[in-house]
Amino acid sequence: MFDKRKRDYEDGLRDRTRELRHDGLTYSEICEALEIEIPKSTINNWVKDIELTPEQKERIEQKERDSILRGQPLGAEWNREQKRRRLREISDKAAPIAERLAQNKEALMLMASALYMGEGAKAPNAFSFGNSDPRIIQAWLALLRQTFDVDESKFRCQLAISEGMDEAGLREFWSEITSIPATQFIRSSVKADSGGRKRDGYKGVCIVTYHSLEVRRMLDAIGQGVIDDLLDDAIE
Repeated sequence: MFDKRKRDYEDGLRDRTRELRHDGLTYSEICEALEIEIPKSTINNWVKDIELTPEQKERIEQKERDSILRGQPLGAEWNREQKRRRLREISDKAAPIAERLAQNKEALMLMASALYMGEGAKAPNAFSFGNSDPRIIQAWLALLRQTFDVDESKFRCQLAISEGMDEAGLREFWSEITSIPATQFIRSSVKADSGGRKRDGYKGVCIVTYHSLEVRRMLDAIGQGVIDDLLDDAIE
C-alpha cells in the first residue's frame, strides 16, 4: 500500500519525481517507484515543463490504453450492478402499488380498456387483442374474466404464423395458455416465411376475439371517459 500524504512531502521528493518523469514513467509508475501516493494534479504541476521524447510519449499513451482496457470488464460489471440495483429499488417501490391495483376491479377494467384501445381491434359485435407473449395474452384474458361476466363460448382464437411452423402443436400450446378449447380456434393466418431471424421460443401471434358488443362498448366508454376528463381538467 502507498503511504497516503497530501501536502507534507519529504525533501527531495519533487526532484526524484522529475527524474522519473524524465525517464518516461507514467504518473502511476512514479507513485509505485516512490512508494507514495501523490495526486496526479500535484505530479502534473511538478513535471509539466518536461519534454518527453516521441518514444516516451508513445509508451505512456500505450500504457494508458492498456489500463483502460483492463478496467473495462470491471467498469462494465459495475455498471450492470448499478442497473440491477436501480431496477430492484424501482421494483420494491412499485410492488405495493401494483398489489393494491390488482385488488381493485375498477383499476383492472381501466387496464383492460387501455390495452384494448392501444393494441386491440374492433368489429361490429366483437373485439380482438393479439400478442406473441404468452404472459400478455394470459394477463389480457385474466382482466376480462375478472372484471366482466364473460361467456367462455364466445371466445375465438386465431394464430398468425409463418410457413413451416407446427400449426397443430402451436394450437395446442396456445389452447393451454388461454384455457380456450382448440375447437374454438379458427383457421390460422399463415404467411410466407420471410427468412428473417426469429427470436428463440417464438410461438407466433395469438389473436383472441371476444364476441360481445356490450363489453366492447364498456371498454370504449371507460377509456374515452378517462381521456375526456383528463383533457377537460387540462383545459381548465
